[in-house]
Amino acid sequence: MNNTLAIILGGGKGSRLHPLTKFRSKPAVPLAGKYRLIDIPVSNCINSDISRIFVLTQYNSASLNRHIEMTYRFDAFRREGFVFIQAAEQTQQSSDWFQGTADAVRKNLRHYNRFQFDHYLILSGDHIYRMDYRFLLEQHVESSADITVATIPVERHRVNELGVMAIDENSRVVDFAEKPTDQKIIDNLEIKNSYWEKKGLDQRSDSFLASMGIYLFKREVLEEILSDTKDTDFGKEIFPNSVKIGRSVFAYPFEGYWEDIGTIRSFYDANLNLVDLVPKFNFYNERHPIYTHARFLPPSKIASAETDHATLSEGCIVGKAIVTRSIIGVRSVVGDGSQIIDSIMMGADYYEDTEDKEKNKRLGIPNIGIGQNSIIKGAIIDKDARIGDNVRIIAKDKDDCEGHGWVLRDGIIVIEKNTVIHNNTSITFD
Repeated sequence: MNNTLAIILGGGKGSRLHPLTKFRSKPAVPLAGKYRLIDIPVSNCINSDISRIFVLTQYNSASLNRHIEMTYRFDAFRREGFVFIQAAEQTQQSSDWFQGTADAVRKNLRHYNRFQFDHYLILSGDHIYRMDYRFLLEQHVESSADITVATIPVERHRVNELGVMAIDENSRVVDFAEKPTDQKIIDNLEIKNSYWEKKGLDQRSDSFLASMGIYLFKREVLEEILSDTKDTDFGKEIFPNSVKIGRSVFAYPFEGYWEDIGTIRSFYDANLNLVDLVPKFNFYNERHPIYTHARFLPPSKIASAETDHATLSEGCIVGKAIVTRSIIGVRSVVGDGSQIIDSIMMGADYYEDTEDKEKNKRLGIPNIGIGQNSIIKGAIIDKDARIGDNVRIIAKDKDDCEGHGWVLRDGIIVIEKNTVIHNNTSITFD
């Protein structure tokens, strides 16, 4: 795959993931207690023998820069391998920020021209899935496609949430609609019996093909499109317009797990699914591992805690607590008598020593972590939060609202990074 250049799109402001994106870009949001969202597409690239990777971003990129730099360092003797952050920059040709996904690539084309490659692989930085892109490239080359889009089968009730396409018996895309609501249009996009019969299958309930936001372009085709048009977005403009004018556009069918982490609810659900004995997405795969920053932390310590469907990351200290269907992130501290239920605790960036804790006592603030006899239910606790003793944080499915250092969104309470929740505080909605 040395003839393919991967470009991972870092996303915009990530307002639907606020406040998790208050201090970081979407790809830098922590995942599963120890990873970050960006680790998914980068790992897929590495496992697919794609070693030249650019990550485009413009909002809150410091955390992402730090993670990329500390994590993805290729062998010094393999000079072609890198993962490189490209933030929006002002030039003599343009003083604007990226106006969209395609505009971001257009403004960076000059950085890519020195590499010898045949294809651009365009990826999103906020999806969870495992894919070997070599199979995508194989179909792309065999079909002589200008553009190949990865697709996933979905049922009718999800069609108005995604970009959906119609294909012919050879998987060539013949029509496309972005989040259609008109039933006649939806009916025309349903994959017909003849397609399934050719594959030796019966008509399926999930008989619509949705775009996964993964595009493989011939190099000359994408460069021509970006130079000849002012289109700023791949999903809303470049892809559908290419179908409309008759370019050779093909669909690559993908049958595995895929989730778009676009909202607090989707982030919460995707994370808590990981605690199931047989999760939809499996991190326990030695043939296709998900890489992340090696922290060299000690093993976690657990003192008579009761745990049920929970995951504990490295370096945690959990007292005589109850942890149920929850994720406990790196360096987390949970005090005696506390209960963590249906929650995600992202952990901490550092440990506090005795001197730090004495200073906290003088200042009247809790230590980093969760104190004693507190109840956390239906919450996301961002990094380095300080939650004291006898605190109650219990979510409820009601209208979005917010307070000092916390937000209720999609029925989930999010405690912001570095927030201090003092002893005996109650954030409930009885």
